[in-house]
Amino acid sequence: MSVLLSQGIDLMLSGMFTVFLFLCLLIVSINAFAYLLKEKNSNSPSLPASKVNEINTDHLRIIKALGQRIQNEK
Repeated sequence: MSVLLSQGIDLMLSGMFTVFLFLCLLIVSINAFAYLLKEKNSNSPSLPASKVNEINTDHLRIIKALGQRIQNEK
């Protein structure tokens, strides 16, 4: 092999190794920040089922009204 080809392969391998290490570091840091910033909502209040159904019916009513309004504008 020529010296130029050998140097090119060395440069390619060192570049690929550097990118691989950077991506590994990025993955580890993202997971670490996700773990640190995770919210602990163990004592968050939950809505009763009747309230959830009421919210769902309100959403459906609003969606239906918007659909009718769009149809009237055409």
